[in-house]
Amino acid sequence: MEPSAAPGPTTDRIDLLDALRGFALFGILLANILYWSGWIFMQEPARLALAGEAGMRAQHLFHHAFIDGKFYTLFSLLFGIGFSLQLSRLERRGANGVRIFRRRLLVLLAIGVIHMVAIWDGDILTLYALLGLLLPFFRNCSDRRVLTAAVFLILSPIAGVALFQTLGWAPHLAINAWADSLAVRLGGTPQDPVAWLQRSDPQAFFAWAASGWPYSLSTRLESWRIPKVLGIMLLGLVLGRRLAVGTLLDDRRLMWATFWSGLAVGLPFSIFYALTPSANQASLPAIIGTVPLALAYAAGFVLLWPRAKTVLGLLAWPGRMALTNYLMHSVIGIGLFYGIGLGLVGRVPPAGIYLIAVAIFAGQVLFSRLWLAHFDQGPMEKLWRRLTYGARARPRAASASA
Repeated sequence: MEPSAAPGPTTDRIDLLDALRGFALFGILLANILYWSGWIFMQEPARLALAGEAGMRAQHLFHHAFIDGKFYTLFSLLFGIGFSLQLSRLERRGANGVRIFRRRLLVLLAIGVIHMVAIWDGDILTLYALLGLLLPFFRNCSDRRVLTAAVFLILSPIAGVALFQTLGWAPHLAINAWADSLAVRLGGTPQDPVAWLQRSDPQAFFAWAASGWPYSLSTRLESWRIPKVLGIMLLGLVLGRRLAVGTLLDDRRLMWATFWSGLAVGLPFSIFYALTPSANQASLPAIIGTVPLALAYAAGFVLLWPRAKTVLGLLAWPGRMALTNYLMHSVIGIGLFYGIGLGLVGRVPPAGIYLIAVAIFAGQVLFSRLWLAHFDQGPMEKLWRRLTYGARARPRAASASA
């Protein structure tokens, strides 16, 4: 490996981005814990018995209006920004930035596949790694061309969903049928997911984990998440270019415009989405409202940062260990809710589920702070770095790069 390709100093980090990543990580936990708790698999009578009509409606409105889709959007944006910053930093040192970035993503892909197949099918690392491999093809394009491609990809689900409905195509249904068949062959009971998750035998967990990835693929195809995520990453690429030259965070006019326009478009459509019981991420209100509201979250966070840095800065600790903490979410969620763990699946009302999520994340803030007080990076980040850079995996001291 070329000497200049060694990892950069940890002081290169931008605290605001780390905190924003921590914020996105918390939102992703709020979304994903509904899966591990079994809430999303429960039928309406079971939900009513557990939470009551008011509790069930409040959860539905809160999740669909403010959580669903918004935080993976924010994470995708940060992924694109990170690509720009990494490429800029590496190329300033004379390293082959694209080659190193691709090597990083191949390692991330391996981690994601293991996570998806052996632990939790809702893994997002695999999708990020695969789509991230396309980003270098845009590195020499002008901002205008990248933004044009980003807008096209973000809006493509509107035409795509309409086209599939017109032609009567529903590939996700065929994938679901195949996944059901696979689950049955492995010993699962897809007709009753909550009862399946309540089983304490290892065979049940193996069947769930091994048959889950086709369902996840089906959901992402149905919601047209794949082109949308790539489009958001490309938007992040352009923002990362501005951040690298110092013209993004101080552009208050852009931040306020993004915040208010994102609210004006995203909030009404997201609320309409939440008020439509049968709607999902493939529905028109969700497609239109999700990305603008997520961008409003990001802009609002940036605008609030100077005045609330002391509080928001706490999110930087888990944000610096995002990979470790994201994978910990799955392990903790499975340990708490699945039958092979404490078996709380299907037994906790929404208020309790969200309180558990807050407790988990608060624990991760403390854990991350204590860990980073003794180590340069999180354990999974260290593994990722070592597999990427090999023997030169130790970050250089800040003074060495001055």
